[in-house]
Amino acid sequence: MTTPTSLTARILLSAIALALMAFGVSARPLDEVVASKLLRVAVHEDNSPFSFRANGAMTGIDVDIATALAKTLGVGVELIPRMQGEDVDTDLRANVWKGPLLGGPVGDVMMHVPLDRELALRNREAVLINPYFEQRIALGYDPAKIGPEISFDVFKREKVGVRLGSVSDYFVMFTQDGALRNNVLHFIKPSDGVKRFLDKEMAAILGVRSELEGLLHEAGAKAPFAEPPMPGIIRSRWILGVAVKENSRDLGYALGAALDKMKQSGALAAICSKYGVTYAPPPLQ
Repeated sequence: MTTPTSLTARILLSAIALALMAFGVSARPLDEVVASKLLRVAVHEDNSPFSFRANGAMTGIDVDIATALAKTLGVGVELIPRMQGEDVDTDLRANVWKGPLLGGPVGDVMMHVPLDRELALRNREAVLINPYFEQRIALGYDPAKIGPEISFDVFKREKVGVRLGSVSDYFVMFTQDGALRNNVLHFIKPSDGVKRFLDKEMAAILGVRSELEGLLHEAGAKAPFAEPPMPGIIRSRWILGVAVKENSRDLGYALGAALDKMKQSGALAAICSKYGVTYAPPPLQ
């Protein structure tokens, strides 16, 4: 015979189970991660060369770093690939502290998070921590067309490619009062831009250095890069780190210690080199 107490307990257990199904598994502090022998890591699904699918499996710089971090903790790694949301705030909510609107797990840690003070203040439920890479806007160029003294004056006569609507686009279109506009070539997909650069349609290509280097590597090619002065650009550099849930700071500190060792040993540089990317260490805080 079912008693009111046992019936209430069953209802409560059912409600908990449904809640877990609806909202996914929560991010966990360090001791829970170690006890489970598994580190859940949220990565972007289409963000080459940091995280992307190749032959059906996730790979890339962030994936390799996540695997190495899990090994340092003595646990396995479970990747949670997700498409990027409308903004980083949405990604933090979905991947670190609340979960996707339609349900699913959250990560114990999320890779590739811009370490921005205002972003951190808007997202108190997440902790943005552990800088591991500095993204830079840079110019990949053809040395046969551009001499050793590199400045944007050269694009008064030579063509430069930029992704439509990007920071690089706004810079080259408006710098020097628009003097370069007639020699700016636009592309939508970075892979198309790199192909056109290799086909000699443009003397240079301006964009996020790691992305361009990764695409050149995929094409079996290389190019020299420069970072000439870009006065007036909205943002030419930004730092990447990770995010953990607010109550998982101890996990963040453990991952930070592991990342520091990887920087010092050259392991981060080696991972980046595997994908054709020059490691850009973040400046000391």
